[in-house]
Amino acid sequence: MIWSYAWKGFARRKTRAVLAVSGLAISIALLVAVATISRAVRSAVGTSLEAVGADVVIHRPVKPCLFEQVKLVGGLGEIDGGLVDAIKEIDGVRNVTGVLDLWVFSEGKAVASKQGKMVGSPTVVAGIDPAKKSIGPVRVEKREGEDDKSCCAVTEGDYLRSTDTFKAMITEKYAQAKNLKVGDKFPLGPYTFEVVALLDLKGSAHISGAEAFIPLKTAQTMYDQRNIVTTIFVSLDRNSALAPVTETAKRMIGPEADVTSEANMSKTTADLAAVTQRTLFAISAIVLTVVLLLVAKTALASVAERVTEIGILKATGWRDGDVSRLLTAESLFASLFGGLIGAAVGVGLAFLYGTATHPALPRTFVSYPECAATDPPKALPLDATPSAWLLVAAVAVALLIGCVSGYLASRRAAKLLPAEALRQL
Repeated sequence: MIWSYAWKGFARRKTRAVLAVSGLAISIALLVAVATISRAVRSAVGTSLEAVGADVVIHRPVKPCLFEQVKLVGGLGEIDGGLVDAIKEIDGVRNVTGVLDLWVFSEGKAVASKQGKMVGSPTVVAGIDPAKKSIGPVRVEKREGEDDKSCCAVTEGDYLRSTDTFKAMITEKYAQAKNLKVGDKFPLGPYTFEVVALLDLKGSAHISGAEAFIPLKTAQTMYDQRNIVTTIFVSLDRNSALAPVTETAKRMIGPEADVTSEANMSKTTADLAAVTQRTLFAISAIVLTVVLLLVAKTALASVAERVTEIGILKATGWRDGDVSRLLTAESLFASLFGGLIGAAVGVGLAFLYGTATHPALPRTFVSYPECAATDPPKALPLDATPSAWLLVAAVAVALLIGCVSGYLASRRAAKLLPAEALRQL
């Protein structure tokens, strides 16, 4: 009977019901949208690190210089290869590898301008360690504990061997652009390479993504004969190893060392969010607090308007507990509708954000120049689909607000004496 009476009371007071439901719906929609977008951002950032099998990426940013026939990727500086060996000795590091990212102009295709620059379309080359197949830009083995390999795959031919020198694995897009197949030879800088494999980069973002992948030693020979890398990928057994890895990198490279993990990568990816996740959640908390006060104020005002009604109920045998359950039930109806509508609107807002936003890797992580022969795989997948637990939690928060406001209203109603209320008839 109480629920039936509560529904009639809720439906009869349309203005108050609309205000309470609208306020709750707005706050729950914001909460669901923020939580869903934040989850999507973390997942998108994590995908780029998962693709290379690393937890930490180390760079040394520098100002770009004039083109040479073989040069470092613009914006990246030299890192002594000895840092790879030093990180390998740190307790808690599972695996580590260095990559040399290069822009290479082929002989006969690069033309020197009067300013001393090389013009044309360079080939984006990554020198990799063929022995490290579970970490780096060309992964073909999953890490321990992974359910599936989320990496690029060899679609034709064989992976590089440690004994290979002037051999290269190229992407299918590059092979199509240059009309190459396995077994063909093509120029890279002053050397000729043989294609030993074709790769499918899956079209997603890859740190140190390239068009051609060659043995690291060969890339170092092409560059300047030294043990130099531009990117270091580190896989950790435990998060506590991040601090000593960062300290070692800062000590050997200098304060300009850029050590990136999933925790701070979203901060450098400006396209992913206009403000930080913490700020968004703070805004949601403030809105929820304001809505709680609004709903509570509405419930208390309702008691003031219904003094006579409550007095009659008490005079006819209703106890304080019955009145309390009635007022709480009315608040719960508003909370349930507000929670369900808000959750639906929040899902829609998150979907619109995911559709309209096209996040990409930070420029530091993209090896391709604008004049590259093929487009870089730099798009980050943004899946703005909320979890079922989030929707349940959002509705639960709305119901909690209803319970609190109903409790406050019932306390005020309990203080009303039937005789005093009936005098207002």
